Amino acid sequence: MSEHSATQRADGMLLTILELVTEGVKGSLDDKDAFDLAVGVVDKIRHTFGGELVYVCKGRTLDSIIMSNKIWGDFNGDNHHELSKKYDCSIQWIYEVVRTMMKIKRSEVQPDLFGDEKE
Repeated sequence: MSEHSATQRADGMLLTILELVTEGVKGSLDDKDAFDLAVGVVDKIRHTFGGELVYVCKGRTLDSIIMSNKIWGDFNGDNHHELSKKYDCSIQWIYEVVRTMMKIKRSEVQPDLFGDEKE
């Protein structure tokens, strides 16, 4: 890949981010404010990562965390089957998500009996 085409690809990525942010917030902001926000986001990205080689992952872990939080938010105690249909996953997965989220929530409100001390 030549330096010229790499520059074009990088500029194209920034332009794509600009367009995605602009389109993503148009429902909440007028066109000018949406564009101004997008320019601000792109400026922040270029000043933060400019000159670096940046790999953008697909974000599967983030997707899983978001879905788990949605499942937990919709969970009412006995709707495992309904949630498996809604989120297109197995009932076993719903049970696993609920079990994990219950542990997380319990640890947030209940202190460890033995403390965090390690020998």
